[in-house]
Amino acid sequence: MIENCPYKDKCNGINCNKDFCMRKYRLDCLYDNSNLEAPQRIHKVLNTDADGTDYQEFMQLAEIEKNIVQFVQEGQNLYIHSYVCGNGKTSWSIRMLQSYFNKVWPKSTFGCQGLFVSVPRFLIELKSNISSKSEYVTFIMDRILTADVVVWDDIATKVGTEFELNHLLNLINMRMDAGKSNIFTSNLGKKELAMTMGDRLTSRIANRSVDIELKGIDKRHLNFVGGND
Repeated sequence: MIENCPYKDKCNGINCNKDFCMRKYRLDCLYDNSNLEAPQRIHKVLNTDADGTDYQEFMQLAEIEKNIVQFVQEGQNLYIHSYVCGNGKTSWSIRMLQSYFNKVWPKSTFGCQGLFVSVPRFLIELKSNISSKSEYVTFIMDRILTADVVVWDDIATKVGTEFELNHLLNLINMRMDAGKSNIFTSNLGKKELAMTMGDRLTSRIANRSVDIELKGIDKRHLNFVGGND
């Protein structure tokens, strides 16, 4: 008996009376390789503001989510940014990974097909990795160049050293040059991103991505109906 399965929303629990569910097994493998924690595996419903702020942006994101397999296969990139915290940037990036996993699990390779990277944590641990091996850095580096899609969450939140920024730029360059898909989230617009991260990195992120700015309020505890299929 499979109980408390986080993936029931897409299958209505049809295999939950069985001892083994191939869908859950394959999704567990995808999530275990994604760096997403258990609470992040549960589907969230997101909501626009009552006055309709970000409605068009949410619909645009929902359309990308609906066609996420094609988006990833074509090596497209997405830049979700806002000066407001908690209005859906990270939640949408996770939704993209969830949707991708829900669509590709029948043919999954049991490797890393989607990866979530907290950029501030990665940069902090990258520095400590010089003197003492970081499990987080090792986990990321073992997967970051081969994953079908990588979420770079909170990019530019932490100002990096020249070494850290060059390392980040090289990883992003290698993925883009290889035709790999990327999703970036940030609290900065293009101008501020350039001031913080430099022109080269900003050019790669902002100029080669679908650019979506959210302007709504902090809505961590609200729900949005839409973007599902």
